[in-house]
Amino acid sequence: MAEEAAKVCLDVMERGGTAVIADRASAYVSDETWKKLVRQHRRRDCDDLARLARSILEGKERLHDVVARTAGGLLAWLGRPKIERVFAQELARSIPLPVDAQLSTAARGLQIAGIYVCVVGGRDLADCACLRDVLRVEGEERLRQLLQGAMQDWQSLPRRMRDDADG
Repeated sequence: MAEEAAKVCLDVMERGGTAVIADRASAYVSDETWKKLVRQHRRRDCDDLARLARSILEGKERLHDVVARTAGGLLAWLGRPKIERVFAQELARSIPLPVDAQLSTAARGLQIAGIYVCVVGGRDLADCACLRDVLRVEGEERLRQLLQGAMQDWQSLPRRMRDDADG
């Protein structure tokens, strides 16, 4: 499965994707920062970028859990029935928070940057930590969506991957 995903990724990148991704990245970070990131990571793998992206996405989930527990605790303190507390917790856990899109964009941008540096560094994409993480956790279709979103505006990455709906 990783080999097939690597082929899909390489196909997108070889059709001008690397230039587009570099151009899109410069809309969010300085050219100096982007070039330094690419230069530093070309000599090594993207494991740290993959870990940071995954931590951001997991942190987003933990934030939703805190909000849900707080809602349930408040209703318990007010003496509301258990079904109301459970409903409030499930609702609070699933409603997008104001920071969801920004956290998802940052995480997805890190993953795309990691895939990019692996491609331009000539690494075997089957060994790319960012690509493997997206593939392992979210599947090949989500990887395709991420790559397509990266070819557009990076702000659309969460929307392209339906992260906002996932809460």
